[in-house]
Amino acid sequence: MQRLRNYEYNGKTYEAHIAYKWMRSMTMRLGKNGELRVSVPIGTSLRTIDDFVIKHLPKIIRKVAKKHDPYDGENLFVLGEKKAVGELEPAEITAYYKKIGLPYLKGRVAYYAEKMGVGTTYRVRMRDMKRTYGSNSRRTMTLTFQARLMAFAPEIVDSVVVHELAHHFHFDHSPKFYSVVYRYCPDYDALRRKLIHDQYAG
Repeated sequence: MQRLRNYEYNGKTYEAHIAYKWMRSMTMRLGKNGELRVSVPIGTSLRTIDDFVIKHLPKIIRKVAKKHDPYDGENLFVLGEKKAVGELEPAEITAYYKKIGLPYLKGRVAYYAEKMGVGTTYRVRMRDMKRTYGSNSRRTMTLTFQARLMAFAPEIVDSVVVHELAHHFHFDHSPKFYSVVYRYCPDYDALRRKLIHDQYAG
């Protein structure tokens, strides 16, 4: 027997797939699509399930977030390699990435802009963006990159640079746009998957 139930945490709704099984104790995990997979002994009351999920959900979310964090409390991924940096606050990590990342990205943008025939010089910025790793403003001729991009291996960083410069020619995600991307980054799909799944080392 299975049932669905929703739980709220930090303003986000988590859909729980509850399965009743012949087992002694309850277990819970976070699925690949963000859903909760809860297994409980047959006959467990909803109140007991609710208490269990509400108690353990924050810990599971923190554990998953930590697993995908480029910083483990002592070491920080920098261009795909772990570097000992000691204790850093989140703001210090962002500042660190910006310090090393801005000159690095300016160099990669200049390299690919020439290679791709981009006839305009773009300004390069870095910010602590939440939803995207890069953006292209043709109005201001500015490329903006997420600071955490500097955690990834150089070839993954390059795939984002190529993606944003390709928007100089096609400001959409049409087949014509991707034909430009694949021309200068043939492994784009594989590199994109690594980016999405936080595979920093490439």
